[in-house]
Amino acid sequence: MYLAYLIQVFLGFNVLLAFVYQQGSSAVMTAVLFFFVSLIPHIFTWKTKIVFPWFVYFFISLALLIHVSGYIQERYITYPNWDNLAHIISGTMVAIVGFLAVIFLDKIRKYNLDPGFIAASIIFFGMAFEYIWEIYEFAMDTFVGGSLAGPMQSSNTDTMTDMIYVLISSIIVAAICYFYLKHHGKEKVMHDMIKDSPYLKD
Repeated sequence: MYLAYLIQVFLGFNVLLAFVYQQGSSAVMTAVLFFFVSLIPHIFTWKTKIVFPWFVYFFISLALLIHVSGYIQERYITYPNWDNLAHIISGTMVAIVGFLAVIFLDKIRKYNLDPGFIAASIIFFGMAFEYIWEIYEFAMDTFVGGSLAGPMQSSNTDTMTDMIYVLISSIIVAAICYFYLKHHGKEKVMHDMIKDSPYLKD
């Protein structure tokens, strides 16, 4: 959790950079928005007492930091592979969120899903999100003229590379979750998260 808190400190630092260097209202609003979005998991935990594993908070904050620093510190422009890194981390984050969504749905609706189906769902969830994101990038380039760092899609190769990186990230997360569930079971995962929550009970 200390790593997640440290990442949020860096997010706050990017907000200060946007103000200090007067990078425009769009940059400031983006930095502030990303910072507050990073707080949502913590607020959710505070309100519901559902405690996620530490790496959930970490990857959500890290994905937001990579994107916001890419804009504020112009790393998308300075480092050619920064966009690839952003998609790898974001793909990992989305796949983890997909895993949580599936096991919570499984718990609430009592589907009794097996580890193989959960792993496949993680991959589909990650790729579906990436597909929607690429549509968003296309719309931004077409109707707005790109993001703060310029065009979001430079070519079809760029788009396909982004999707491949997210696919790889999703497969890795799905494989880890599959083997974890096979050895420990989803009941333990759920119990550790909801044991103090008044809203969900074992």
